[in-house]
Order: sequence, then structure tokens, then C-alpha cells
Amino acid sequence: MKATHLTSIICSLIIGASLIIGCLIISTQDVTVTKQKLNIAEGQVNLINSPLLNIKQAAEYLNLTEEQVTYIIQSEQSTLTKMGSFSGEMFPYFKINNQIFISKTDLTNWIKDATTQRREYTQGLVVH
Repeated sequence: MKATHLTSIICSLIIGASLIIGCLIISTQDVTVTKQKLNIAEGQVNLINSPLLNIKQAAEYLNLTEEQVTYIIQSEQSTLTKMGSFSGEMFPYFKINNQIFISKTDLTNWIKDATTQRREYTQGLVVH
């Protein structure tokens, strides 16, 4: 009889410990997911509030890759060099120590101009 009582107590302790450990595991996972969501949200807020973007942020804003943004810049520069002039607004950027920064306001204007002109970026040049 004592053995049955002792077995019941041990089983209860095991079940209780399992519940506590399970809850801790679940709550830790929820905190990690919440932190990840907050980091994404903070990044989006910074993107929204900042007047300047770097290449990565500009690419995200334009829904392009960083390579595509760089290709646009290089293509416009090549066209300007080859033709001696460039029709329309060029991609709005400036450099500080080889770091590229883009004006978000001017980027919006560039988008309008590039789409109105139906620009094509091909073979390192701009065609419209």
C-alpha cells in the first residue's frame, strides 16, 4: 500500500515537472518569435522615417535586389558617359567614403520619371 502511494506521488511529480518544462519551452519560443517580429517592425519604422536610404534599404523600398539597384546606377552613368547627356532624372544618390546614400523623396520622383519614360536598363545602358 505504501508503494502504491509512493508511486502516485512520484507520478504526480513527473507530470508536474513535465508541465512546467513544457510551458517554459513554449514561452521561450513565443518570446523569440515576438523579438523577431519586433526587429522587423523596427527596421520598417526606420525605413519609413529616414529621409536617406542605403543601397539595401533602397532595394527593399523598390522591391529590387541590391545588384539591380547598383546596375541601374552604373547603367545611367555609362549612358551619360557614352552619350554625353542623360534624358530625365538620374538615380538620386550621393557617396560618402564609397558608401551610397539615396534621397527617398528624390527616389520617388525618379520612379515617376523612369516609369513615364518607360526606361529599359539593358547591356549596361539606358534605353527609352
